[in-house]
Amino acid sequence: MNRYDVIIIGSGLGSLLCGYILSKEGFKICILEKQAIPGGCLQSFSRGGNSFDTGIHYIGSMLPGQTLHSYWKYFGLSDALDLERMNEDCFDLVTLEGRDYKFAQGFDRFTASLAGQFPGSGEFLDRYVKALKETVSAFPLYNLELTDKMTKTTWMGTNAWDFMSEMAGPDPGNQKLLQVLSGNNFLYAGRKQTTPWHQYALINHSFISSSWRLRQGSTQITELLVAGIIANGGTLLTRNEVRKISSLKNKFQVETAAHENFVAGRVIAGIHPQRAISLLEPEMVKKSFRSRIVSMENTVSSFGLYLGLKPVSFPYLDHNLYYHCSHDVWTDSEKKAEDWPGMYFLYTPAAARQGEHSSAVCILSYMEFDEVKKWKNTSTGRRGRDYKAFKEEKALKLLELVERKFPGLRSYIETMEISTPLTWRDYTGAPEGSMYGIRKESGNYLRTMILPHTKIQGFYFTGQNLNMHGAPGVTIGAVMTCAEILGLEYLFNKIRDAG
Repeated sequence: MNRYDVIIIGSGLGSLLCGYILSKEGFKICILEKQAIPGGCLQSFSRGGNSFDTGIHYIGSMLPGQTLHSYWKYFGLSDALDLERMNEDCFDLVTLEGRDYKFAQGFDRFTASLAGQFPGSGEFLDRYVKALKETVSAFPLYNLELTDKMTKTTWMGTNAWDFMSEMAGPDPGNQKLLQVLSGNNFLYAGRKQTTPWHQYALINHSFISSSWRLRQGSTQITELLVAGIIANGGTLLTRNEVRKISSLKNKFQVETAAHENFVAGRVIAGIHPQRAISLLEPEMVKKSFRSRIVSMENTVSSFGLYLGLKPVSFPYLDHNLYYHCSHDVWTDSEKKAEDWPGMYFLYTPAAARQGEHSSAVCILSYMEFDEVKKWKNTSTGRRGRDYKAFKEEKALKLLELVERKFPGLRSYIETMEISTPLTWRDYTGAPEGSMYGIRKESGNYLRTMILPHTKIQGFYFTGQNLNMHGAPGVTIGAVMTCAEILGLEYLFNKIRDAG
């Protein structure tokens, strides 16, 4: 038997952060990862000499004193990562009804820029920014504050679109501006009926604070954390898929696909909760808890193009582009069949920068799992000719839309990799390839909230389903998970002192 204090299932960002914290505190930990390469959505892949990130395309709040920088200082990341700051006057460009709108970094610059693009909107933008800041202040851990109470908890049940619409009033200009402000909702798979205001606020606050690309890709985060875990005495085992978790004399026995057994007093599941629950023996989980987890809806998946380009053919863009076909950006995730695609997110990787040009470009759009459901029982490389034809047809449609903005793009392509919801499902383990896991719902937020601790003694959750997705959300979630073992005040003081 392989005996440890803590076994962590999966090696995504949340799992690696938990592994770093606990190994640093002297716990004997083992991370079990089913893939050959650790990192989950931090993984990168190479095609034609270009490296492409799969999940984290840019990060926010990394200036000294800002949220992510302060947390990642503890993990040895803040000063070690090779970062490139995005265009301060336009880190996100939203194209809506044929017009471009710029999001600038820094709240004063952000307000001034949009007020210039929407004359007469200054008062509303001031209220909007004030609401972002007030909402963020209601989450102590986001602000590196230690308190036993949450303030302004009414934010939890507030719908983002309804809240902003009320704040904007009937002014037609403000209503158009609301669509623009929602134009980057691919960051959270936004839905007009359900996206909580606080989710919207925390994500946008982070990127407006400051926005950055990873010059060497997101894999460098994995490499730094894994090196730290190993230096602390921790263990990471890849190609070890967990198949069953059972009870063994007040401990957990974790069995892998290779029928190897691992024993620990605690288990942290960094994989999707629905997958984690399916691994537990039935008698270990109350039916009501299992039913609640299984019944939760997940966010939509995506379709992606990863293009290697001819030399000196395409500009390097120091901003992201969110292109929308409809006047209502909140409906784009629902587009199917002949109406697809309704939008796309386009960026040039920092690693592909060659002076003023880029050797690669990435294009992502929403896609429902239903579009690929007929191949759900197939595996990568064995899906058949009709699946290949489907991918190529969708790729052509997406490229035709992109060429409205960038004429001639198809003639620049040297290599093309295509991903679908099945790709996401197989490489991340997320049900139906969900981009952000369990969908947070404003009308029933408590039902869609996953806590780090469970009623199974010694069994915990971490990852993007726990708290919020994105680098800050997953980081704070990992701290919350480890705080269940170490104590929040003890751990938080160490993190704050490191920053």
